[in-house]
Amino acid sequence: MEPRDMNSTGSARDGGYRLKHSDAASRLRRALAAVADGHGSPHELQHAAHELVTELRQANQPPEQMLLRIKEILAEAGMRPTYASPELDGPVSDNAALYRDVIAWSIRSYYGDGDGASNG
Repeated sequence: MEPRDMNSTGSARDGGYRLKHSDAASRLRRALAAVADGHGSPHELQHAAHELVTELRQANQPPEQMLLRIKEILAEAGMRPTYASPELDGPVSDNAALYRDVIAWSIRSYYGDGDGASNG
């Protein structure tokens, strides 16, 4: 029996959704790693984000929880919200653009603004 105060891997607080065991979450993790290594495509990453958002919506997760889940996966990939802030003197880094793009794709996908896969 699992304790009721479990973390985000699945708890009573999040309706029992298990992010760590989700195929869609694993796909997003792999797509992030591939893009970070230079071997993946942004299009595949966008599809992976859309797939996870769809799964979260089907699990009745509110938008705030969806964003927390996406940000958790981004953090696991070594990205932090500070990457979303432009640096004072210089171009936006690849990590900043990637972080921003994944968040934007996820929000659009959650609210049904496009299919999450047509823009790339």
